[in-house]
Amino acid sequence: MADVNFRLRVHDTLSRRKVRIEPSAQKGRKELRLYVCGITPYESGHMGHAFTFCTFDILVRFLEASGVRVRYVQNITDVDDPLFERARRDGIDWRDLVAQEVAVHIRDMDALGWRRPDVMPRVSEEIEPILRAATQLHSRRYAYQSDALYFDVSRYPRYGQLSHRTRRSMIRKLREEELLGTVGAGAKRDALDFPLWRASAPGEPAWPSRFGDGRPGWHIECSAMVMRYLGEQIDIHGGGRDLAFSHHESERAQSESLTGKVPFARVWMHTGLVRYEGRKMSKSLGNLVLISQALERAPAAAVRLYLASRRYGRDWEFSWSGLAQAARLAERLRVLLAGEPAGVGTARSARTGRVGPKKGMSPAGRRLQAQFTAALADNLDTPRAIRVLRAAIRAGEADAARSMLSLLAGTASLS
Repeated sequence: MADVNFRLRVHDTLSRRKVRIEPSAQKGRKELRLYVCGITPYESGHMGHAFTFCTFDILVRFLEASGVRVRYVQNITDVDDPLFERARRDGIDWRDLVAQEVAVHIRDMDALGWRRPDVMPRVSEEIEPILRAATQLHSRRYAYQSDALYFDVSRYPRYGQLSHRTRRSMIRKLREEELLGTVGAGAKRDALDFPLWRASAPGEPAWPSRFGDGRPGWHIECSAMVMRYLGEQIDIHGGGRDLAFSHHESERAQSESLTGKVPFARVWMHTGLVRYEGRKMSKSLGNLVLISQALERAPAAAVRLYLASRRYGRDWEFSWSGLAQAARLAERLRVLLAGEPAGVGTARSARTGRVGPKKGMSPAGRRLQAQFTAALADNLDTPRAIRVLRAAIRAGEADAARSMLSLLAGTASLS
């Protein structure tokens, strides 16, 4: 069978088309460099977070089972306004809040059976490379200093292309998110300019710099961490669709300005937003379904299968009835696989296994496995992959079903 990675295509936000993923050769083996924007640890993770991180878990497992080494980095934004606001509100040290919420995040995602990222850098531990990147942008005249150090968007004419927004639309979104700031003397020159380094408020952490004691702006943090752990150009940059602007738009602009290398990311891959009770699930609106709440109502593998039943790039509505339906599917799988020995056709771990029909599977199982592989290779079409999984259950093809489950649900429990 041909290597699956040469047929894998995903939707690229920048070009608005499906593009082929072609990992580069490193020391005789294919390797893919992936960066996914992680959590700001000030509230427990909800199903919107789980949807994004489980989507990329399937991608990583699929690639690794195809023989591709994946270098996976997912950051923790532990220096940010919402975190400090929550710490002040609750009268807790921000570092204690971070430790508490990061532990919950790891616990929840481990329960959901993810393959942990290779590196999970924290902004507070990356100040030196972040400040170095900001300083270089200033010395090369891509940034200017007033009440903060700002990136000069006029120096990057492609600003807005990633999110496909007009200037008016970008300004409107910044205003809606209360990120517009002040334009004028002693402030920023243009509404779209964004801070690379800023003064800290009383009670917030501050680090010394030539621009004054303070802390990084949001966007420069990820650029610096990408470059430190993955290099100046990466294969896939991922995150939720709400990050396309302004976070990823700004990250792309400053990174390509800093290095002169285009593209910064060969593919921009964004997951859809999860709604609940008719509105986007968010901390600010208070309409959250926490990962822990879902795990109280259904087995972890059922939660994973429910998330995988939705196309990754589309917005969708969470429902408890939908989760219950996934729980019934998980129970059918549990019954099928109970007492079944792991045959030679069973998938091995994601890092060492192979995608596609396996030696020892029945002809019917091999056909189903090939259909499953084709579904994932076509823009990670997990709903179609689950339909193939259902067909494997109906046919009693335990080996094929187990192999499919290992990619869709990782190590999540069926019971």
